[in-house]
Parts: sequence; structure tokens; C-alpha cells
Amino acid sequence: MCGKQQGYDTSNLRNLRLRQQQKPMQIDIQSKNFTLLEIQGNIIGQDALVLKTMLEEHIQELGNQGVTPMLVFNMERTQTIDSAGLGVLITTSTQIRQMGGRVVLLNLNRSIRRMLIRTNLTSLFDFPKNLEDAITNTL
Repeated sequence: MCGKQQGYDTSNLRNLRLRQQQKPMQIDIQSKNFTLLEIQGNIIGQDALVLKTMLEEHIQELGNQGVTPMLVFNMERTQTIDSAGLGVLITTSTQIRQMGGRVVLLNLNRSIRRMLIRTNLTSLFDFPKNLEDAITNTL
């Protein structure tokens, strides 16, 4: 996935594949004026902990750069998320908001959206219609 994708430079894309019994979770990260994380698969169990570690390192880098962070999670290809995965999203949102930034969730499936509503977590995230709306509302 190098080169251009949806008009955005993805030359500095890092790709992390995690092994699971059913399907591997794949995380693609792109950084520019915002960080785009495209998560494919399930955010559950051990994979959620790996995601948490990766995000903590990335957030620390953003803090060292002194930028106002914006993380965009494209979850179009995310099937499920468990309590460990929710914990990662909550922790990430809290850290980013403390830095004056925001966390955006794009393309949630019905099941994940319902889970966020039932657990009263919708106030921690922004839910724009698409990536362009997310970027426009920030710039």
C-alpha cells in the first residue's frame, strides 16, 4: 500500500500484521497533519494490547513534536471490538484530548456503533461522515 491512496501521500506508511486464529488484524498508519489508522480485522484480546502499545509510542512521538494531534481510525474493515479494544480507544481518546487534540472514528459498522452508544462512550469521539469532513473540521 505505498504511493497514493485516496489523494493522500502514503509513502511513509507502516504496516503491522498481527496473527489471530480467524483473521489477522492489520493496521496501516499514515501521518501528515493528522494520523490515519486503517484497522482491518478484530480489535480483541492480545491484538488490542499490541495496538495500545503502538498507539502509546505514536502519541509520545506526537507530544515530542509539539503538535496538536488528530487520530482518525478508519474502521470500515473492522469486524469486532471487545472490552480490551474499547479500553484502548478510551485511553487513546483521553490522552489525545489532554493534548488538545481529537479522535475520529470513521465507517463504524452497526454493531460497534451500538456498543459505543450502549456504553455511553460516544462523547469521547467525533463521527464525521468521511475523511474529508474530518480534515475540514480540523483545519
